[in-house]
Amino acid sequence: MRRPVHRLAMAVLVMTGVMAGVLPLSPAAAESRHLVGTWSAASDRLTVDDRLLAPIGGQTIRMVARTSVGGSGLRIRLSNVFGVVPVTFKSVHLGLQAYGAEIVGKTNRPLTFGGRAWVTIRPGQAVWSDALPGKISGRQDVVISAYVPTTVEQVTGHDRAYATTYLSTPGNHAAGESGEAFTTTSLQWYFLDRIAVTADGGIGSVVALGDSITDGTGQGNDANRRWTDYLYQRVGQLPAKKRVGVLNVGIAGNRVLYTGVGPSALSRFKRDALSQPGVRTIVVLEGINDISRGEYTSAKPLIEAYKKMIKLAHARKLRILGGTLTPFYGYSTWTEEREEIRQEVNAWIRTGKAFDGVIDFDKAVRDPGYPAQLAAAYDHGDHIHLSDAGRRRLAYTVRLSHL
Repeated sequence: MRRPVHRLAMAVLVMTGVMAGVLPLSPAAAESRHLVGTWSAASDRLTVDDRLLAPIGGQTIRMVARTSVGGSGLRIRLSNVFGVVPVTFKSVHLGLQAYGAEIVGKTNRPLTFGGRAWVTIRPGQAVWSDALPGKISGRQDVVISAYVPTTVEQVTGHDRAYATTYLSTPGNHAAGESGEAFTTTSLQWYFLDRIAVTADGGIGSVVALGDSITDGTGQGNDANRRWTDYLYQRVGQLPAKKRVGVLNVGIAGNRVLYTGVGPSALSRFKRDALSQPGVRTIVVLEGINDISRGEYTSAKPLIEAYKKMIKLAHARKLRILGGTLTPFYGYSTWTEEREEIRQEVNAWIRTGKAFDGVIDFDKAVRDPGYPAQLAAAYDHGDHIHLSDAGRRRLAYTVRLSHL
């Protein structure tokens, strides 16, 4: 569906800077402004799904991401952290989505990197773009188009975007507003892992570290119904000065202690959580995969890992909140022994006083009559992942004053 014309027109004015004609900031005000994350996705080395012709190269990638908090001077970060060869981007543009791969007229603008229209990123590195003049609002669907001229076989990206990415026929189509050249689709994000804006000094970001429950398993594609999306719907209703960026760094299948589907949460904690621009608070909701797929005989390994995360966060003077692990009775790997470990972990999170605050996700979505299982309304159907109502319930369990 097309968006209402008046909303598109407003977005065009903001992106082109016409509405950004505010008075120059005083030196004191300028100093108080800082970079704040407005969108993020945790990266890994991508696998190839059956909808994508691999490898990437000689074509343009067009991705859609929804901002959370608004601000000025938008920047994106492209990552080659898991690559094995340098990756060159000859042309990168950012515009506003009209629908599908089509971009709202006159919003598609080139991004530069150190003043250049191109950038080469070495393996293991990530690079921020220069700031794009003008303002961008929160909850805005931005489109990033990047021309990759040479073949890249090992791509850094996010596997389960639950968002459509558009891949072009051969050639550089980054500057175009039409979607006609983008004939193939994928459900992965490529190279893009962060978007940030400049905002007032009092505005920060909250990072949600997790697994598939945070990543959004169970939602429809392009639905933006992760629990973090619902959280920002709440945050977005606050006065502008009290809003925060909400950054989702969940990886479906991820574990706290074991590197398998993505690096372990403990090993990626610094990169995906602590180094986010403007981060003030981290929410940890992860560990159910360690329990449901592991051979642990107690909660001790997970508790020790949480303690390490807490120590790292406190060393940066950041707030870290612990989310209790949600039920999974009825799932194929549930056993009484694993349920005992989950209960032990949750008891420690609730009473251990190690986290700066507790978000009792377990209590929010469990069946009151049988607490080992999800309430029927919150169960996506496999007895471990959440329905839209369940993910929304998680978001409304968070106390905004704790962020």
